[in-house]
Amino acid sequence: MTRFRGSIVKSDPHFPDDENGNVLRRLAARGVDLGSPRVMDFEHRFPDQASAVGFYEAIQETVLEARIIQPDTEDGSGWEAQCRQRMIRTQSAITDTEQRLTAVAGRFGGYPDGSGTLSKPDGSPAE
Repeated sequence: MTRFRGSIVKSDPHFPDDENGNVLRRLAARGVDLGSPRVMDFEHRFPDQASAVGFYEAIQETVLEARIIQPDTEDGSGWEAQCRQRMIRTQSAITDTEQRLTAVAGRFGGYPDGSGTLSKPDGSPAE
């Protein structure tokens, strides 16, 4: 079993058996300090610019930072909104943020398209 700052990672109850728990378990096994606040990105896709802008306006005061990303495709579909939130990365904090943002995105025809945080290979912050 892998040890992380005095606790056993594999059986740690802070890592439930779900997608977020699995990601956090892998980060902890790599030595990432999950106890320090870090910026996480939450991505959402929208069918058009108006929907992405509506979402942006609805959440911009509740997150650290938000931005709209134009689609890569020539047909103009797939607008993206990225939300950045500083948090201590726990399964419940990530899941709560995902659920809150997903509910707002749904009001504008959007859906979640992943979340993550940047780290250097040694697990230190890349922000």
